[in-house]
Amino acid sequence: MKKLIFIIVSISLFGSVLGCSNNNGKSIVTSKPYSSNEAISKGDVVYLHQSYANIDKFDRFITNLENKKADSIRITGYTDEGDPIYKDLNFDGKEISYTYDNSNDKFGGSNKGIQTDTCSKVSSEENEQGEIDYTISECTKNASEVSYFLLRMKKE
Repeated sequence: MKKLIFIIVSISLFGSVLGCSNNNGKSIVTSKPYSSNEAISKGDVVYLHQSYANIDKFDRFITNLENKKADSIRITGYTDEGDPIYKDLNFDGKEISYTYDNSNDKFGGSNKGIQTDTCSKVSSEENEQGEIDYTISECTKNASEVSYFLLRMKKE
């Protein structure tokens, strides 16, 4: 009887571990929400209602990307209600591992959660309002013409 209970508990634990990993076997952990002030002090690139912080870190990441030097950043944006949206970019010198986490967005709808992709290009383009939109593209999970929005900044 004890062996049967042990086997059932073992299978349950193993199933729980598998349920917490993506299809690559890597664990995906949702980020606990934190304030914009905390995000700034952690070194996140932060955008909140047309104000920005730690943009120098974003510029450094772009420079390192161009020079094929490994780097990583977290871009943290906030919804109108103050919920954080996290975008992690980890560049290994060849490709960018991109993670989008809107799991803390109270109004995120049915597509809320964590999405990952592997991409190779960050681009900038001026929009109709004269602002600069940054996107990440050439990703493995999407068609080549699809890109993910990263950040919008006022033109200097």
